[in-house]
Amino acid sequence: MFFNPAMNKFPGIFPKAKLVKRINRFVAEVILDDKKINVYVPNTGRLSELALPGAELLLSPINAKYKYKILYIINRSFPVMIDSTYSNRLFHELLKKKKVPSLDRYSSIKTEPVYGSHRFDFLITSEDKQSYIELKSCTLFYNTTGAFPDAVSTRASEHVKALAESGKGKLIFFVLRSDIERFLPNYHTDFTFYETLKYYKNMIDIRAFTVQYDDELNIQSLKEIPVIIPEVIPYGIFFLILFNPADIINDDGEILEQGYYIYCGNSAGNIFKSIASIKKKNGIRSILPDTRFSGMKIISDLPIVSTSITLDEINNKLENHGGSDILFENNNSSCNRLKYYRTNPAEQSWFWDIILELRFGEYM
Repeated sequence: MFFNPAMNKFPGIFPKAKLVKRINRFVAEVILDDKKINVYVPNTGRLSELALPGAELLLSPINAKYKYKILYIINRSFPVMIDSTYSNRLFHELLKKKKVPSLDRYSSIKTEPVYGSHRFDFLITSEDKQSYIELKSCTLFYNTTGAFPDAVSTRASEHVKALAESGKGKLIFFVLRSDIERFLPNYHTDFTFYETLKYYKNMIDIRAFTVQYDDELNIQSLKEIPVIIPEVIPYGIFFLILFNPADIINDDGEILEQGYYIYCGNSAGNIFKSIASIKKKNGIRSILPDTRFSGMKIISDLPIVSTSITLDEINNKLENHGGSDILFENNNSSCNRLKYYRTNPAEQSWFWDIILELRFGEYM
């Protein structure tokens, strides 16, 4: 029997907790049995749209500094496994049981084989050939679309090049939700990975598989889904989230409150180069020349690669979620306002709903 998200029931073998906050890449604060404790986060990715305050978690006991690690984050009633080493072990078990579609005719499996300066996840051998396998766990979703990576990954691009060089490489995206119908590289976040994958796509075997859980969250089977590598150019719009650490009062008595400000901009050229230029020392003055904003820090940048989305469309979406307009003079951009929020919008599900819809809505 496959896991039914509509039942919203999870096996009792996993302690259930709620996320308070992610302290750093490896540690999170959670509430378990009405007590706040720190737990290990076995995933160095951002997990930005998953690891939101209040998110439901399923934990696993460990014998280490922290008593538990996060094994699953519940996303739209679905459990999403975030432990990348655990997902590798599970995929290895599926390989051994020959439950991976199109990868069931081999005589041996070797883990962590070395190729030059690289170490892949698996080497499978059949009578007439060998294949290197590199596994990438996909934890980024919007409706029925999955994408990878959720943060810039130079290592992932290097793995693609090495797989192509070997002449016998397979890149497999392990999509850790059962309702995903298509996969694509996340060119909004890591355009280099997208370009690398597109360049070498005919030199490696690229596949994506979704998982099917049973009621105990054991993976019973895999289903292959299409891999889409679209033709896109690095133009579009971007969000910058700025943090103002203290109230600022100007000579006219106007207050610029402590809190978070969203700046939306567009670029006539490469959007990633534009963001990099703004983030350089004092670069923020090119978009916010008013001295009121000089103490703000950029805490997050979010590109949206698109030639059709407009700033008016973005502002209309933000209008529906509160925030107040802060107007300013700017001759270098069509944007002339910030949106102010007392709390960080990047810790709110509505904000990620907007970002993910803008990024992946066209693939529904």
